[in-house]
Order: sequence, then structure tokens, then C-alpha cells
Amino acid sequence: MSNFTFVPDIYFEIESNYYNMTHHHLYILVLISLMAKACNSPKGTQQLAGNDPFEVPSTAPWLKDQYNNVVEIETKHVARSGEHILIDIPLAAYPDSSYVFFLNAAVPVERLVKYEGFYPAVKEFIVIVPDWEFYEKLAADATKNGITLEPATTNLYYHILREEDNVKVDSIRISGDGHPKLEFQKPIAPKDMLVVYRTESYGSVCCPRDPRWDIADQDPTFIKAFEQRNKVRIRSRYRQNNGKEGEYSIFYTLPGLSVQQRLNFILEKRSQWIVNKETKDSTFQPQVFTPQLVPIVKTGSNRMTEL
Repeated sequence: MSNFTFVPDIYFEIESNYYNMTHHHLYILVLISLMAKACNSPKGTQQLAGNDPFEVPSTAPWLKDQYNNVVEIETKHVARSGEHILIDIPLAAYPDSSYVFFLNAAVPVERLVKYEGFYPAVKEFIVIVPDWEFYEKLAADATKNGITLEPATTNLYYHILREEDNVKVDSIRISGDGHPKLEFQKPIAPKDMLVVYRTESYGSVCCPRDPRWDIADQDPTFIKAFEQRNKVRIRSRYRQNNGKEGEYSIFYTLPGLSVQQRLNFILEKRSQWIVNKETKDSTFQPQVFTPQLVPIVKTGSNRMTEL
């Protein structure tokens, strides 16, 4: 398990209760959300999250004046099942690149930081979050006093660096002027890549035999039952041979399913794919899932075939 270190040492979790508000509150927060994304001001007042609010320290060294290709995570991209979360945005992730996410959905920041399932190939990234706690309090005060407020744009910026078994997080809060300029992009999967939500790999049939071969024949029954319960079709599965002893992988792309149905399939298939599960503890730790991009192989002994 990776260590989880904040620098400075703070713990911040965005609560989701801002959705349970009056229409007046909601109107204000929608307006604020638009303001929070329009970060085009020059450098100004900045506060390190968790510091004395009357101090105005220098800017964080990692904070830039402008970020291009910012990926916005919206509510429509997110599904939940208990503590498990799917963020359904295909992203071409490269270990030597840095990424910026604008979190405009009810997902606690620490879930993205702590859980390795959030784009595991990304080693360095920034998460920008509107300060919903501040905005909610402001909305409540405005409603209580029967007034209209134009709050200062206030965001929290998190810089996350994954280093082997350690995760370092630095954070800064900016209110009013001083926000970096943001240019948003919508990630699009390259045509030569599969958007994969689950991969299952079988080892050798003999030398030694992979125990998962004992449950391989359960796949058709599981898939048919899932299709009937959810009134969907599990299409566009791809098989890729990996060796000379029967080794192969199956990639599930799940087209036509909703974000919630994709998460349900991931969780149910994971539980089904346990050998001798009646003798094991099948409790899973909370996890964030993101789709992975897998190159399409069309030639050679390991070419992919659609099932």
C-alpha cells in the first residue's frame, strides 16, 4: 500500500451535500461554478490551504500562469456503487507527462490522490476544485439575509506527485484574482486504441496450470445473466493470445452501456472472477476506476480478435 503524504500536512475532502440545497442556493452555485472555471486573472491573493487566512505567502512553485488541455470531470462522467467510483473519461496517459483536472463533480479529492486506480500511468497531476464549502456558506448567508452576492472566484489547487511507494500532495487556495488561465479540452481516444474497462488474463493451461482456467467456462453464463438483468448487450470483447501455452487476455470495451452500468459490470465481473471464492474473503477496498487505452494489434500471433 502506498504511503500518503500531504505537503503541507493537510487533509481535505469535498463533501457532496451541496447538491441537497434550495433552488436559490443551486442557482448561486451554478453561477459560481462558471466563475470558478473562468480563471483568467493575473497573479493576486493566494493562500496555502490550511495556513493562517490572514497570511499571504508566495505562490506555490509548481503553480503556472496558464494550463492548456485541462480535463473537466463532470457529474455525467461519474458513477458510484458504495465507496467505489468510476470516472468515465478515456485519457491517453503517459508517465513522463503532467496532467490537469478540473473537478466539477462530487468526488472527494483524496479519492483521486490515494487510490491508484485513478489513471495509474500518470505520475504527476494537478486537481483544481471549486471551494464548495466556502460557496455553500456564502449561499446560506445570502439566503438568510435576503440578498444577492457576487462571490470571489475561489479554487483549491492540488499538486500530486506519485513516487514509487509514496504520494506527495501540495495545495494552495486562491480567492479573487490570481488564478491561472485554463484552456479546456475533451479527451478523445485515438482510433488505433481500444477504450477498455476491464481486462482478464489467463496464464498457461499446463505448465503450471493457471487456476483461473477452472472458472473460464463461467463467462458466458455470467454475461447472459448481466445482459438480462440490465437489458443491455455486452459487445465488442477482444481476445489477444499471449503465449504458446494457451495464455490469452480478454478486453471488455462495454459500448452502449451507461456509466453506472459499466461500473456495475466491473464490480460484478471482478467478484465472479475469483477462484474458490467460497473459501476466500471477497471484500474489496474502495477503489476509483478509470478506462484504459490499449493499442489495437491487427497482425502477428498476438493479433486481437473480436468475440
